[in-house]
Amino acid sequence: MSQAAERFAQALRLSALGSGLVLFAVALVELGTDAVGVVSLEAMGRIADWRDALLHSAAGLAILALALACHIGATLALTARRATMRMSWSDAAEILSGILVPLLLLPALVDTAGAAMLFGVTDDTLYRLAKLWPERAPFYVALIVLLWAHGCLGVHQWLRPRAGYARFAPLLGVIALALPIAAIAGLIASARVAGVLMADDSVAAQIRSLGHWPSGDAESTLGRVRWIVLAGYGIVLLAAVAALVVRLLRLVVAPKIEVAYVNGPTLKTAIGPTLLEISHGNSVAHGDGCGGRGRCTACSVRIEQSAATLPPANAAERALLGSDDSRIRLACQIRPSASLTITRLATRSDAAVAEPDIDAAGIERQIAALRIQLQDHAVLTRSRAAYDAIFLLNAFLDAAHDAVSSHGGWIAGMTGGGIIAVFGRDGELAAACRAAVAASAVMDVALDRLNERFAAELGGPVKAAMGLACGPAYIGRIGAGPAKPLTAVGVAIDVASDLAAQAERRGTQLLADPTIFRHAGVDASSCEVLALSEGAASQDVFAVSQARGLAFAQA
Repeated sequence: MSQAAERFAQALRLSALGSGLVLFAVALVELGTDAVGVVSLEAMGRIADWRDALLHSAAGLAILALALACHIGATLALTARRATMRMSWSDAAEILSGILVPLLLLPALVDTAGAAMLFGVTDDTLYRLAKLWPERAPFYVALIVLLWAHGCLGVHQWLRPRAGYARFAPLLGVIALALPIAAIAGLIASARVAGVLMADDSVAAQIRSLGHWPSGDAESTLGRVRWIVLAGYGIVLLAAVAALVVRLLRLVVAPKIEVAYVNGPTLKTAIGPTLLEISHGNSVAHGDGCGGRGRCTACSVRIEQSAATLPPANAAERALLGSDDSRIRLACQIRPSASLTITRLATRSDAAVAEPDIDAAGIERQIAALRIQLQDHAVLTRSRAAYDAIFLLNAFLDAAHDAVSSHGGWIAGMTGGGIIAVFGRDGELAAACRAAVAASAVMDVALDRLNERFAAELGGPVKAAMGLACGPAYIGRIGAGPAKPLTAVGVAIDVASDLAAQAERRGTQLLADPTIFRHAGVDASSCEVLALSEGAASQDVFAVSQARGLAFAQA
């Protein structure tokens, strides 16, 4: 894909974001105004007058119309450009709600703003309540829920990669849930009062006359306009669906290239999709913090071969990555046109690994254990300021967490310089062993990224010491006081921890119990065999200098 086409896609994303934020702000004002109806219809009317003075001006209407058209157009265009229909649940919900909202919003706009422009109707609170409530109450409630859910999903996707968002997310979630509930309650309360006023024929006639409410012929005209507007939207929607189908069919017959993942599969894929879409379309675990919108670095990769075949990174991509290495790229921003070999620098899946519902009594499982320890962490932290030491440790522990969670494991314990991870809560030992070995390889690769950040500052490379073991363990919630985190205890945990400690003393990266390699199907012919005679791991073990070099034996 040409750079001009990529710039156009980036412009579409910016247009969808900017117009979406404008519409979200308007929705916030609308729902806040409706919520005031809980207090009184009069208070709701006063707030609505201030709102209308701003939004119903010529400039306000122009901005709203432009934002609505841009958001619908840009969103449908981006959806039509997708190269795969595999996506996270949040992305699917955002797209589906975005398609449904105009079906409810456009008729409401015709009945209110359209009537004001066509027939000079005073589009005030009483008119809206009478027009939309109670006959069309279900549709209006559905509109509020869908519109607000779509906006909140969009804002969440925008803010999720930003530092500090997680701290305020629970509070924002409570507000996001409470506001539409309050708005619906306010509408019901104020509609009841309006119903009492309109029940008096003389009062109702006076209100209709002063507000220039549409006559019977005008109502028929508004009905026709509603159908015309919906038909127009339907045509646009069908065009977007047709464009998506054509794009997917073109990918079927497009020229094919090979994308090889270090410590992963080699895929034959069509030219056209982004590297992130290739990963998602083939169920390859790949970090994705912002849905492929180019707002985070979760999908970053290092191009091991054929980096020169890719267009150079644009300014936004370079700013996000903060690296001078031209091989480091964002997978969501590159569209391979020739065969590549890449290393995923973060492989965490969209969904966090959920803890099983295990009570305090616990269960026994055959598990694989992986201990990951920062070598010489005491020396590294003691010689640094507190902030720098904590920053380094957090970066290392985050990398370890990503490596573990990307392969279905979870953190069963943590120390200042490392973690103990457990795999195999479903009881399938062979799969657990393979996942633990793969996670150790991912951690080895992640060290390259850490060294790009810290090696020059530290005067030497960041190193990890790892231990691998498997066997029975008790899994349960253990702790003092009310907080009892999910953890595991057993011989396998002790052996993995001891192997990591001995790996650090011997200056090697990984020591592994032969049993875990046997269950995982690892080809250990090139591994060094060490005879240990101390600690929990008093046996022959395999020593591995680079975990990324481990390979599974061919079946």
